[in-house]
Amino acid sequence: MLKPRFWPLNRRRRSLLLASLTLLAVATIQLVRPSGPAVAQFLPLPVPGDEPLPVNVERRGTLESAGVQLDGQELFRVASPVVLNRAEVGTQLPVEVRARQIEANLRRLFPADQAGGTPLNPETLEVVIQTIDNYPVLFAQDAGLAQPRVLLTVTDTDAQYHVASSKQVLAEEWQEILQQELPQAVAQRQPEAQREQFIAAVQVVAATLVLSLMLFALRVGLGRFEQRLHQRRTAESALIDAQIHQAREFGQAPHGHQDPQLRHGLYQHLRLEHQLQAVRLVRWLLFWGIVSLGAISLAYSLNLFPQTRQFAQTIVLAPVVILLTWFVVGLSDRLINLAVDRFIQKYAKGQPMTSTNLQRIHTIAQVIKGVKTVVVYIIGLIWVLQWLNLVPGSVLALGTLVALVLSFAAQNLVKDLVNGFLILLEDQFRIGDVIKVGDIDGFVENLNLRVTQLRNPAGELITLPNSSIDHVRNMTRHWSRATLDVEVAYTTDVNHALAVMRETADELAADPEWGPKILDTREFLGVQEISHSGILIRIWIKTVPLKQWLVGMEFRRRLKMALDRHRIAIGSPRQVWLHDDSEVAESSRPTYSLD
Repeated sequence: MLKPRFWPLNRRRRSLLLASLTLLAVATIQLVRPSGPAVAQFLPLPVPGDEPLPVNVERRGTLESAGVQLDGQELFRVASPVVLNRAEVGTQLPVEVRARQIEANLRRLFPADQAGGTPLNPETLEVVIQTIDNYPVLFAQDAGLAQPRVLLTVTDTDAQYHVASSKQVLAEEWQEILQQELPQAVAQRQPEAQREQFIAAVQVVAATLVLSLMLFALRVGLGRFEQRLHQRRTAESALIDAQIHQAREFGQAPHGHQDPQLRHGLYQHLRLEHQLQAVRLVRWLLFWGIVSLGAISLAYSLNLFPQTRQFAQTIVLAPVVILLTWFVVGLSDRLINLAVDRFIQKYAKGQPMTSTNLQRIHTIAQVIKGVKTVVVYIIGLIWVLQWLNLVPGSVLALGTLVALVLSFAAQNLVKDLVNGFLILLEDQFRIGDVIKVGDIDGFVENLNLRVTQLRNPAGELITLPNSSIDHVRNMTRHWSRATLDVEVAYTTDVNHALAVMRETADELAADPEWGPKILDTREFLGVQEISHSGILIRIWIKTVPLKQWLVGMEFRRRLKMALDRHRIAIGSPRQVWLHDDSEVAESSRPTYSLD
């Protein structure tokens, strides 16, 4: 029976809930971790004998470096000698502490950190270099500052890390960077600039709401159209089931090529399935359009304000990467689904359109889609983890090793699944066929990727792993044959016996009850063997699948009555007694021949 697969009614809520939980989980991780670069990452896995480095710290030889950030953007990296034990630093200054001190010096220049002092003028703010104790020191000076503010000192380790010719040259490079970024940061914190930023954020949010409502309305309309397609497909399935049931009641095998109406219904079912996939794809794209608009609007609004720019990058970037990957993976998954449906639809045109064939084609499509979905989403997951630096290469290597071990441990299971898929793909046998595997034969009651279950004539259920099926004999594919051997007496008129058998077969085929079960009675009829017991005559009767045994029993019943009417004797063994002529007493006895 054709049973349409309905999607759950609450799949929209589940998708929204999953997206919300993903955003919440990533945001929570970002909040509890220390501030670092815009790209989210966990602490590296500890290496035996080596202390894990803090976030945003890199080690190169005997030097460690950390980035100095302003409003979520890394300006440059400062360096310090390696600190092997951060629990006991002694007189050493860890590089991450030095970077945080420089960031604190930069933040004290902004109006919110000046404790009511005169605001700085971004047009007159300057960054100057002074040499103190043979070390270049960068200062910020402005009319609003009572005295220049120390920003940072360029050390020998900084010059060594950046491979600069001298500390002075590196100080000039950093002076140029700060001279460009500091006035811009101060200007963005002026009251006029903040009002413009607020107005722009409100406009972005309003435009996002309008576009989201339009996309949501379009998605709701497509949802109603999808429901109508579901109803049409359900009606087509019910009509096909009714036609198949009616054909079986009249003793006919349901076959699309013989019934144009059934064939049209089956193709209509496949076409509706393809349309449903297309509508689901469009609705899925609209859902992601709404989600993307919200994420982009939030990221843009937070990025407008310098105070929340770092928060926007650390909180929004990771979810955006996850959502973008989710979108790309989901889009690839659904496009491949459409390609598979298109391929299956073309493949089905060359197959007999029966309900059994349609069920097999549907099973093959679901297997391909299932394997494809697992592969696509695993690739997407690994890509996200690597991009966000959540999983180092050692963990991926360990996962590969575990997968290799599991593949060896479950190789029989893999063989079962692969062989089961090939059985379905090549259509070797189906549920309802009678097959013989080795010395085991029976009726196929269940077939999946793992096992095949047969019911033998004794009523026993036999379960065979698909990997053990290396060759199979299908006795009911497309048509069946009843092979009937009848041995008549040696003295029988052969032509007469052949005529009686032909007449009996033709009468059976002309019977309204048995005629629909018989396809051909004139494939083969002749003498198969001559022996001392009689003449063996063989006849082939071609039948619809699974009817060869019933037709054979009925033919034997009718043939027995026909042979009796025509006084044709059944063959029997012949035995001859021989005697020795020297025995006079025995020679007087007659010799008997028994039929």
